[in-house]
Amino acid sequence: MEELDVREEDLLSDENGNYAYLTLGGILYTPSYLDSIDYSKCEHCERCLNLCETRGIDEEGKIVPDFPEICSGCRHCENVCPAKSVVARPIPIEEMKKRFRKYKSSKG
Repeated sequence: MEELDVREEDLLSDENGNYAYLTLGGILYTPSYLDSIDYSKCEHCERCLNLCETRGIDEEGKIVPDFPEICSGCRHCENVCPAKSVVARPIPIEEMKKRFRKYKSSKG
């Protein structure tokens, strides 16, 4: 399979400077990536853990964002949490560029 070469200048941002992309319908969509989990509110129901493969459990038994780099920004973890302990945030375009540069440098 051929590797897709994304150019940094092709990355889009919304009117607030957050990373965004165009949907097939031509709508600018801004995904929100997992920012944090408020453990004082968390009820340990593990709904977010069971919902998404980007979550994990650390050595203290806390649910953590294990693989944030593959988070699609769907916000299902935030929506499914009955305690409202999951906080998602839009990713700023400068952060996306930083991740992009890091990814490109790791590929050689």
